[in-house]
Amino acid sequence: MQGLRWGRALALGIVGVLGGGAIAASVGSILGGAALARRAVTPAVVPESPVTVIRISEAGGSPERRQVHLRGADADLPGRYSFIFDGGAGHARLGEVIAIEGETVVRELVAVDRGALQAETRGRITGWWFTAPEELGYRVDRITYRTELGEADAWIVHPRFARKRRWAVHVHGRRALPEETLRGVIPLARSGITNLVISYRNDPGAPPGLGGRYGVGFSESRDVDAAIAEARRRGAERVTLFGWSMGGTACLVAATRGVHRALIDGLILDSPAVDWSALLRYHATAQSVPAPIAGLGVEMLSRGLVTGGESGGLPIATLHPETFAPELTVPVLIHASTADTFVPSAGAERLAELRPDLVQLRMQPGAEHVKLWNVDRSGWEAVTRVFVRALPHQPWRG
Repeated sequence: MQGLRWGRALALGIVGVLGGGAIAASVGSILGGAALARRAVTPAVVPESPVTVIRISEAGGSPERRQVHLRGADADLPGRYSFIFDGGAGHARLGEVIAIEGETVVRELVAVDRGALQAETRGRITGWWFTAPEELGYRVDRITYRTELGEADAWIVHPRFARKRRWAVHVHGRRALPEETLRGVIPLARSGITNLVISYRNDPGAPPGLGGRYGVGFSESRDVDAAIAEARRRGAERVTLFGWSMGGTACLVAATRGVHRALIDGLILDSPAVDWSALLRYHATAQSVPAPIAGLGVEMLSRGLVTGGESGGLPIATLHPETFAPELTVPVLIHASTADTFVPSAGAERLAELRPDLVQLRMQPGAEHVKLWNVDRSGWEAVTRVFVRALPHQPWRG
């Protein structure tokens, strides 16, 4: 509400000076910028459900080989995905695209794990695939860890043959859940690494952040710090950070500016948000918001005129490749895609250009945001496994 009150007050001040169309334009710009800023940092109460089930059929007359007919955004993506419906209560797994019939996409229906999938069901396609850590086949402990805001839920996934004192912390993206990161646990567990999969502020099972708003990865980095402290308390001497989307921002901040960065031996980032000013402006353009209004929204977040996760404003100007690059001291593997329409790969590419000595960039063609594993699971996991096994025993601080 702080930003809205500020916007209204400033608008009233403008009314006293200007008249006619100038007033309307100025007020519209201010309120438009505030609205854009709020959307960027507000968690979704109910995730969007842009995909509709048209019908379910049997392939070749076999009841064990079912197909689902879909319409909507992302229905035709290549690869294998989760379909989440009934507000998260329902979950199905979708295989590859079998056919495209006009506006309808036919996919293999691999399984319905929970809920009743039927015609007219609405939901969303995600890259998660796994619904619980136990599905990975490893021993799991469900714990809480202490953050600056209170206790938050987490999972410990134990490898079958643990490498002594070696851990990883997995951090999901904006408006996602910890289940998103389970794909990344697999190659690390096979490499003997103990995995701590965390929730963070504003998640179910975690405390709310300031005003219930996101901190674009900056505020959340302190929860990553707290998770590293928890791993250390349990015996970790080396910690690899694995971040997805905004979770990638949080990992970058923790690795370059966090209180426990000396324990970090490397970063793995999938579709990371590396340049927040450019990202916010990109989304504004996609919504046909004029550039001056987009710039005003970014300024409002930076100054704290619209509440984000930090009381004094979000340091958006420091969350871009040119500031992260000189601060990096450990190897980084980035999975990115030029087909990503949510977080363009330009920021990741720029970071790799600035630090070729530390940053390995794997570009996955034809994959959408945080859905690279789904398009090429074997390649994604192989590169990740090679990278994590090659990390130095002592974090490099060159």
